[in-house]
Amino acid sequence: MSGKWGRGDVEALWGDSGRKILPEVEAMIEREWARASARLREKLFDGPMCRLEEWTAGEKVELVLSPTSYKLFLGTNLEHGELADRYGEEVLANAVGLSCALETADAWLLFGKRNDSVAYYPRRVHPFAGALEGLDVFEEMMRELDEELSLKEEDVGEMWCLGMVEDLGLRHPELVFWVKSNRTKAEIEQGLDRTEHRGIVAVTCDREAVAQAMEDPEFTPVAVGTLLLWSGMERGGKR
Repeated sequence: MSGKWGRGDVEALWGDSGRKILPEVEAMIEREWARASARLREKLFDGPMCRLEEWTAGEKVELVLSPTSYKLFLGTNLEHGELADRYGEEVLANAVGLSCALETADAWLLFGKRNDSVAYYPRRVHPFAGALEGLDVFEEMMRELDEELSLKEEDVGEMWCLGMVEDLGLRHPELVFWVKSNRTKAEIEQGLDRTEHRGIVAVTCDREAVAQAMEDPEFTPVAVGTLLLWSGMERGGKR
């Protein structure tokens, strides 16, 4: 799914969960949670997430969501995506992620260099991102930028939803945004919360640099998908 949708063009609503409950899968979730708790201790938190049930895209994007949690995500998509092959995709948490191509006022695209303590993709380059917890996807993306970079509404000139990508390893959907900040790279770096990231990786806003970044194995699949959607928006002349 790709395009360019603004606030008011993306509608999300709650629906019934279609997740299949199987005793053997639930037992595996409990085992993985206990294992992760022993490793991460107080850093592990079973927060709310939104499960994608249905979606359609046209003039508007419509999402049907149901409540899920990080515990279910960790025990299925994150650690055991192969459960979908054995029991069907209905057993997965299928939680929706949020990522952004964050463009600075001085023409850089910024990504986070993840640290060792994160649950997935440690030491890799990933968009500034998080999990969808509520129905306003733009507000949720803004919340993540505030938490990770201390960016406020007044620091953002434009924000558009560019579409959805899927991490084929984790088998979960990720909504991707283009966020144009009116702050410079240096100003944004000063606000970095180092709980999840050890630093910022910057890519210049030109095709050659973006193409090289997409070939860099340090960039996660979602980071590559984010760059691809940003590039497609640029080629389409919609900026």
